[in-house]
Amino acid sequence: MTFAASWTCSSASCMSRRPTAAGRIAVALAAVAVVAGGCSRAVEGTPTATPGEAGRGALLDTTCRQYTAMAQSDRRRVIAAIAAEGNQLVAANPDLWVGVAAALCSFVSPSAPVRDVVTGGMR
Repeated sequence: MTFAASWTCSSASCMSRRPTAAGRIAVALAAVAVVAGGCSRAVEGTPTATPGEAGRGALLDTTCRQYTAMAQSDRRRVIAAIAAEGNQLVAANPDLWVGVAAALCSFVSPSAPVRDVVTGGMR
């Protein structure tokens, strides 16, 4: 069984089609709308740094809700901050504790600080 193509397109004939003036205008108007549109409403509240943007103090205050939404590299930074605070058990194998913290955070309140979850609330 063979199938014949109903149309063919050589590279010269397909590539020779250039956008029309109307097409260029439509693209330009769409670009202007996207750039000039901006936000439709002001964002309320006080801006705060995310754990990835802040120093060690903010990393120590990371909640389980924030932690579970983080990328693996940001989770490592949180665990490294907990280890640097003096937790020798976490400092011994921080890569292990990245996963342990994620597992423990699935059982506790999303507002619980990861530091307290990992250390059992003892500092």
